Amino acid sequence: FLDIYLKAFAKKEKWTGEFRMLDKNGDYRYILANGPARFRPDGTFAGYISTSIDITERREAENKLKKSETELRSFIESAPYPIGVYIGEELIVEVANQAMLDTWGKGKNIFGKSYEEILPELSNQEIFAQLDSVFKTGIAFHAKNKRVDLMIDGKMNTHYFNYSFTPLFDDKGKVYGVMNTGADVTDLNLAIQKAEQSEQSLKETILQAPVAMCILKESDFIVELANDLMCELFGKPQAEITGKPIFVALPEARNQGFEELLNGVYSTGKPFTAEGAAVNLLRGKSMQTLYVNFVYAPYREREGIISGILVIAVDVTAQVIARQQIEEVVAARTKELALANSDLQKSNAELAQFAYIASHDLQEPLRKITTYAEILEKRIATKIDEQSRVYFEKINNSSSRMNVLIKDVLAYSEISKETELFKSVDLNQIINNVLSDYELLIEEKKAKIKVDRLPSIEAVPLQMSQLFSNLISNALKFSRKEIATVIKITCTKVNSKELKSLKLNANGEYVKIQVSDNGIGFKEEYQEKIFNIFQRLHRKSEYAGTGIGLAMCKKIALSHRGDMNAEGSSESGAVFNIILPVKQPALN
Repeated sequence: FLDIYLKAFAKKEKWTGEFRMLDKNGDYRYILANGPARFRPDGTFAGYISTSIDITERREAENKLKKSETELRSFIESAPYPIGVYIGEELIVEVANQAMLDTWGKGKNIFGKSYEEILPELSNQEIFAQLDSVFKTGIAFHAKNKRVDLMIDGKMNTHYFNYSFTPLFDDKGKVYGVMNTGADVTDLNLAIQKAEQSEQSLKETILQAPVAMCILKESDFIVELANDLMCELFGKPQAEITGKPIFVALPEARNQGFEELLNGVYSTGKPFTAEGAAVNLLRGKSMQTLYVNFVYAPYREREGIISGILVIAVDVTAQVIARQQIEEVVAARTKELALANSDLQKSNAELAQFAYIASHDLQEPLRKITTYAEILEKRIATKIDEQSRVYFEKINNSSSRMNVLIKDVLAYSEISKETELFKSVDLNQIINNVLSDYELLIEEKKAKIKVDRLPSIEAVPLQMSQLFSNLISNALKFSRKEIATVIKITCTKVNSKELKSLKLNANGEYVKIQVSDNGIGFKEEYQEKIFNIFQRLHRKSEYAGTGIGLAMCKKIALSHRGDMNAEGSSESGAVFNIILPVKQPALN
């Protein structure tokens, strides 16, 4: 902050900066301060008048959002199962953890590309339609044991997944993306297929299976065979479970609902599948909750008679716990986002109210200064010398500039109020009215104005007049003396690529109105700064103005759910692009 002030002081120009300070309770507060430069009547630098406002709530809200975003990304990256986040209707890959990249067989160069571009082999596998439905309807989609063929290292590989597509909503309840979570259950499905295809080699398959498997025989569910992975899941060696009824070998598994499930499969012959089921088993001297994907399938003899149950299981405890943690973080982040948005709206409203009240209350004392100065000048008109008349003229000029500044601040603070209704506005009529207002100045400058045919859009008429009046006024003001002034106003439709870069509604129809001139322009480094309120690139002695005009234009464009930017150089003049929707989007 001190560097900003010292640099501004050295150049005798306005400064704006943030700093921290301790309040009376010993707590740090964030302060936004600015100081316009003051000059004496003879043009010498007099110092600054500084104003400041407490922005602690806004900074804290922004910091909470950043922290929440970092925590969420950390959780996703460390999750042991695939997670991806796809943004916008085109489903651009914004987040994909290492597990997801490994599943796809891709590197990190996929970020910023669409899901269809990364995985074109899925075009005939229904997945694109599922994603599109989730984005458009906001209804989640879940699939179990779904076959998915993926192209990895130039070869098509068959996998099986349990996966979910979950819609992501912004603070207004609108879907802005889709979160994809999944689990590779290829081994589980291949194991089931092998069991179905080869009864002869079933026992060998079970023993060598890459998942936990066992056979429970008769209505007592005696453990006839269990592979090492199943023994590991049970937490018991082979000798303690083989040949015993399952609920004798694992008495802690009783009364958890498994008896009813096994009896149901045994009596009906209908398989049962569970995903992420909680199971309480003994580990050492204490009980521990595990989460398991399992299948109970009827085990049939050659005659088709059910003689037992084939159990296939996969321990997914780590994945379930990680998913639960991520869901908690997502829920917390959504709540923080809503609270932060509310805090930011409150802060912005307070800033606007501050500007309105301050400007409104300044008008009366300014009116008195002007009135009494005029009365005093008339009373002593015959008694004052020429120097005193100069002083009176300076008072009047300063009062006029102050009056314009106050009115501009009032106008700027009122732009974001949603009290005015949008209606159909013919921009041709708006431009004609503005040009009529500046008719004398246009003639004086011998300016040439070239205007394309402009559309009618849904807008606030007064704000459209303010926007184009400020732009045309600036073009006339900042003209070159040595050449004739030329101002061009053109209009084109905005394509989807440009809408995407501007982060505007890709489904809406927008127009870009370009106002260009051949005046003094500005340096490229100022193309963002010129939209800051009170930002001036020239001294008042060179060009009149308050430094609010372009800030007002930008705010009007944003309040119409559009945008505004600038291009230009000191050689070729200035170009201003105003992007506005033809119809205002419906608000939730």
